[in-house]
Amino acid sequence: MEQEIFDDYTWNEHKKILTADKHKIPGLRNLSHFTPMAPGVPVPLHYHSDIIELHFMVKGQRKTYVMKGGVRTSYCATGNNLFITRPYELHTTGRIAQNRCEFFAMQLDLKEHDNFLGLNQHYSNILCHRLLNMDQHLYHVGSSQISMLRTAFNLISYGTEADSIAGVQYLTCVLASLNYLTAVPAQEEITEQLNSDIGHALKYIEQNIESPISLQELAQASNYSLSRFKAKFKEELGITPAEYITLQKMDRAQMLLKTTDDSITDIAYQLGFSSSNYFCSVFKKTLSYSPAAYRKSFSQS
Repeated sequence: MEQEIFDDYTWNEHKKILTADKHKIPGLRNLSHFTPMAPGVPVPLHYHSDIIELHFMVKGQRKTYVMKGGVRTSYCATGNNLFITRPYELHTTGRIAQNRCEFFAMQLDLKEHDNFLGLNQHYSNILCHRLLNMDQHLYHVGSSQISMLRTAFNLISYGTEADSIAGVQYLTCVLASLNYLTAVPAQEEITEQLNSDIGHALKYIEQNIESPISLQELAQASNYSLSRFKAKFKEELGITPAEYITLQKMDRAQMLLKTTDDSITDIAYQLGFSSSNYFCSVFKKTLSYSPAAYRKSFSQS
C-alpha cells in the first residue's frame, strides 16, 4: 500500500484534475472537479506530507474516515459541506465504493507559505496560518463560495493566462473566507477493526507518546518478531511504525503549543526528543512551520 497518493493529470467528462505542472500556481498542487456517473473507487488509507486537502461538496455525499490512535472517525460530507485533512493526517474513504456525487477538490502545499497563490510574503503567511488554524474536519460552506470556486476552476482551466490570474483571485477569496465557517459535528465510530495485536501497539504508543518508543518494545507488545511486526503494521495502517509514532508526537506537540505556555525545549524533552533542535527539525519537516511560528499563528488568531 502506498504511503502517499497524488492523482495524475486527468481530463474527461466526469473527472478533471489539473496538476501543478499545468496550472503553475504557487502553493496549489491539484485542482480538481469530480462529477462521477458511477460509484467512485475506494481510496486506501494514506496521508499527504506538507499538504492541506480540501473537498467542497456540491451535491450527493462522500464519507471519509480519519485515523487517529486506532480509532477511525467518520465524516459524511453532503452538499455545501467542506471536508479538510491536514498534513500527515491518515485518512481513507473506506473499503466500500462511494455514492455518486459532485465535488471540487484542491491540495494546498504549505511549503509555498512565503509565496502562496502569488501573494507577497506578509499576506501569504497570514492566509497559510489561518488555514492551519482550522482545527475541525467538516464545515458548512455557503453557496456563494461554491459559486466562486466554480468560477475559479473554469477561469483557470479554460481561460487565457489573463483569465487564470482572475481565477486565482476568486480562489484566494474562497480560501480567505474559510476561517469564518461553522463546523459540523462528526459521528465517531470504529468502522474497521484493526488486528488486535496491532491494536495493542497503537494503545502502547498512545500511553507512552511522551517517552522514547522503540520498535522492539512495540513488537513485544504485539507478540510479533520485529520484522513481522513492521510488515503487519504497514499492512494494517499503510505507513511504517516509525512514521506513525512521528505523526502522533507531532499531533501532541501541536496541542501543547496551542494550549500551554511550555517552552519549545520543554515540549521537545516532554515528547522524548533528544534535543530541541531535532524536535524543531521534525516539526518543520512535518508541518512546514517551525514550532515558534506555529504557536505565534495561534496567539495572533
